[in-house]
Amino acid sequence: MAKKKSKLLLTSKILFHVSFVMYGLMATAAPILLGNAGIINGALGIETQVGEGTKGNTYFNTRFNKMSEVQEASLNIIEETVSEGAVLLKNDNNTLPLNKGDQVSVFGFGSHYTVLTGQGSSGSTATSNKVTITEGIKNAGLKVNEAVYNYYKTADTSSFISGGSASKFVAASGQETQFVVNDANWSALPTEKNNEVKSAIMVIARTAGEAEDLYMDTTMESEDPNIKDEDKTRVIVSKENHNNPNKSVGDSLELSENEKSVLLGLRELKSQGKIDSIVVLMNTASALQCDFLEDPAYDVDACMWVGLPGSNGANAIGKLLVGDYNPSGRTTDTFFEESKYNPVYFNFGSIKYGDADAQLVDGYFSTMRYQNHKYYIVYQEGIYNGYKYTETRYEDAVTSRANVGNFVYSDVVTYPFGYGLSYSTFEYSNMKVTRNNENDTYEVSVDVTNTSTTRAGKEVVQIYVQKPYTALDIKNGIEKPSVELVGFVKVDVPAGQTVTATTTVEEKYFASYDAKIEKTYVIGSSDTNDEYLITAAKDAHDAVNNILQYKKSKGVAIEESKMYVNASRSSGNKDLVYGKYIAYDKEKYSTNEFIKEENANFTPEYKEQVANYGVNKITNQFDDVDFKKAGIFSSDEQNQTYLSRNNWSGTYGKRIKLTANSKLKAAQANPEVKKDKISYPTYGEVGFVENGETFNEIKLISLRGKDYNDPLWDTLLNRMTFDETAYLLQDGLRSTRAVESIAAPSTSQQNGALAPNHNRTYTELPKQSGFKGFAQIKDEENQGQNPEIFACNGLVGATYNVDLIERLGEQTGEEAIWAGYNGIYGLGVNIHRGAYCGRTFEYYSEDGFLTGVAAGYEAVGLHKLGVFVLMKHAVLNDQETHRAGLNVWANEQSIREVYSRALEVSIAIDREYTPNPMLGVMTGMNRIGAKWTGGQGFCNTVLRAEYGMRGYVVSDYNATRPYMNPIQGVLYGNDLPDGNPAGAKGGYDYDGNDIRFANYKEGYGELAWAMRKAAKNILYTVVNSNAMNGIDANSSFRTIVPAWQIAVPVVTRVSLTIFIWFTAFFGVTFIYETVKDTLLNKNKDKIKNE
Repeated sequence: MAKKKSKLLLTSKILFHVSFVMYGLMATAAPILLGNAGIINGALGIETQVGEGTKGNTYFNTRFNKMSEVQEASLNIIEETVSEGAVLLKNDNNTLPLNKGDQVSVFGFGSHYTVLTGQGSSGSTATSNKVTITEGIKNAGLKVNEAVYNYYKTADTSSFISGGSASKFVAASGQETQFVVNDANWSALPTEKNNEVKSAIMVIARTAGEAEDLYMDTTMESEDPNIKDEDKTRVIVSKENHNNPNKSVGDSLELSENEKSVLLGLRELKSQGKIDSIVVLMNTASALQCDFLEDPAYDVDACMWVGLPGSNGANAIGKLLVGDYNPSGRTTDTFFEESKYNPVYFNFGSIKYGDADAQLVDGYFSTMRYQNHKYYIVYQEGIYNGYKYTETRYEDAVTSRANVGNFVYSDVVTYPFGYGLSYSTFEYSNMKVTRNNENDTYEVSVDVTNTSTTRAGKEVVQIYVQKPYTALDIKNGIEKPSVELVGFVKVDVPAGQTVTATTTVEEKYFASYDAKIEKTYVIGSSDTNDEYLITAAKDAHDAVNNILQYKKSKGVAIEESKMYVNASRSSGNKDLVYGKYIAYDKEKYSTNEFIKEENANFTPEYKEQVANYGVNKITNQFDDVDFKKAGIFSSDEQNQTYLSRNNWSGTYGKRIKLTANSKLKAAQANPEVKKDKISYPTYGEVGFVENGETFNEIKLISLRGKDYNDPLWDTLLNRMTFDETAYLLQDGLRSTRAVESIAAPSTSQQNGALAPNHNRTYTELPKQSGFKGFAQIKDEENQGQNPEIFACNGLVGATYNVDLIERLGEQTGEEAIWAGYNGIYGLGVNIHRGAYCGRTFEYYSEDGFLTGVAAGYEAVGLHKLGVFVLMKHAVLNDQETHRAGLNVWANEQSIREVYSRALEVSIAIDREYTPNPMLGVMTGMNRIGAKWTGGQGFCNTVLRAEYGMRGYVVSDYNATRPYMNPIQGVLYGNDLPDGNPAGAKGGYDYDGNDIRFANYKEGYGELAWAMRKAAKNILYTVVNSNAMNGIDANSSFRTIVPAWQIAVPVVTRVSLTIFIWFTAFFGVTFIYETVKDTLLNKNKDKIKNE
């Protein structure tokens, strides 16, 4: 009997544990599998939507007939971009151009392992048309020292870089990789390095990419003469060992010891007369520290920044070196002598809150062992990033402003913002400014004379404004830079001739944001002696010198000994300055026409709804992002200062120290969505649209070309069901889902900060139900051809040529529409806040205005092909270290005038030139203040309500990061998650909130209306994109649920049922056997006692 009992109990126990494991696996796996269904179906090639009747009209067509034509056009515009974007920084004694047929030796591993692009989601492995720098030099007609070239081709690349293979140095899509660039030592090179040649060309190459910043080890230059070395701010960015001095691997923006050895070796050859000149090519997206260029120990004659040139851009580099192209690029960043002089870096990299481990929750998303929400950055420099710092402090030093401190421009800056040389020389004269009082703009014209008698060239005329820095500004905490770029134009000037350059600048960019008193934009002064100054200049420093000469003519004292004049520039020209008094006005730019129209035409959809997201004027929207105003930190911490022009010496070099507390913990948490009594929208109501003499059932195609506020949108949205709305909003991983009731097709997007980077056959490409690209229609056998690698956006911005940039956008649009992409995750519009950001190659400039103009015109070009643009990453996502959860603190003025200015300008350009503007954005993984970017609210209150953005907002990658709560996102303007975060933690975020839209079907009216608005934003974008190619009133789409998605919940329920039954069986068996054992033991004891 005991034996039988043991077998029965053992059997039930085994069945219990097996069923427990089976249910546990399904309970864990089911939400993950279903949450990532889009990825799984895409990888397996499973179609989830089928379209019928999709052979109709082609709304967005191509000018090409086959893929080879697309490729040729891309290669042409890549070369053109590099030809106009590469910047000639130095050209002593007219070293360049070289003569075709000259013998040259090319040094540096980058000469062969040329960095074509960056790494990560916007990187590319399409190297079939790759041209290295040495190949480009040879193709241009120069003769190369083959022995040296062969060394770099065949040498062990472990001497070149540590931390990765040389193949990835060239171009890669892999992420989270950093390299230490060592290069080869002079002593390791073959003896042919000593051959007599005309010129030695040294390539200095750096790569970077997504998820990590460049290596950094910089001890910041303190202005306190009494500070001890151990108290100085040393910034170390070193992968998994940030700020650990024992783990520093050096600084990516400095020359390595091996690179120095090569330059020293070349200097020795030059002194021996074996070479005539030394030329440096900077193959990097970031601005290197340039102190070595003026060091006589290296004796460099010429230097050109060539960026990351893309597939064949090296051909343009070769042609620039021999004069087939005349350089016309201008810097988009300030090139510092050394990083230690840039105030940004006092607050950069990895800074952890005090008491973070004790005060903040564990378990939030982490990368590389870091709980990123425990780290923060403060933009302590405020608006004084790049040239707005260097040029402003320079002017204040020259004019002897109090508290300016010890500032010597030539010690700090090698090349200013907007700088670049040409093989021609240009002079400006006859500047004229005319104000248009109807639209508050200024037409600025200037005559540009090419004083070269033999060479035509292109010149970039830059327009800067100086706003008077007044006593009221100081009292109200408003900062103003000495000069600010507000316009530019590029002109082609034949040799010996004069061309008039004309451009228009908008007065609204003369206004400054007063976040403290008026809490809006203000302009002007009550003192009639205060002038707004407009100048036409060759670069930012030239602009300041023009203004200094103008002020000198007005009686302002100038310390001439402190002025700095580049050898290629004049000491300034007062005649290139226009002055105008503007009376103080706090109303004029506190609103705009869009805000007025949205409020005037508003009809509430439900009783509690407010007009234009509650915005009837421009006012503070970022108080919770300013550590001084957020109401989180102690009074002592709030009293720490931003950098101020009124007290340079007292505010420079301050690392902001913040301590975690319960308020910060609460602010980081996602709040629970509260129930309300707001009525839900109408669902499932079939509406009709007039079609001639008949009426058709309304479908998405009925809204093509209609205004965003057209009443038909309500008719369309009423037809959708709640379940369809929830389904559309739950998962947007590089796609938008089809909506069956309104015949909305699914769409496919790809990463593309520069351009699309995958072909039609890419396995992760979501399967569209409609238009799948011209490659499949016109050239199916070549649809596996990858898009070309386009030049980095720094090169694009450096062209300062909006016509070229728009054509570039059209060509990247062609690549997209042929590959079947309806939209791209790009363009990159974050700001170069310093040069160590890993994704510098994705972004254009340190200047928000230039970034906005370049991105805006490129977006217009893409939109001509129906490729919608989701600019990334809004906002303050300007470093990669701790990006997924990093708390970024900044004041309102700097956000508006620098970091969101790029979005403001690009949205305005799209609204002006795209018939149905559909520019949208991608929010970042970072937090602004304590809130995730998509849940802070600025997407509605600023991007939509102020700037007039009409496209939709998608989060950055969010399949595994539910701190980016999609419910909060929709409530605050982030329409769609890039992925389905509900799959990460069983349908909940880290704070226990349900993040499945389908579960909010009753009692959440405010959310339901926000869901409807989000759906509208998505559908408005889709209907105006190339996704509608082939679709007409007869088209329809059917959603298919794959068998495995049906099976997973069924198997989960079955496993739960089995687990319950076997749990009961085991429990009953255990109790039964236990009772029997007890009774049997009692009987045995009784018999024994008797």
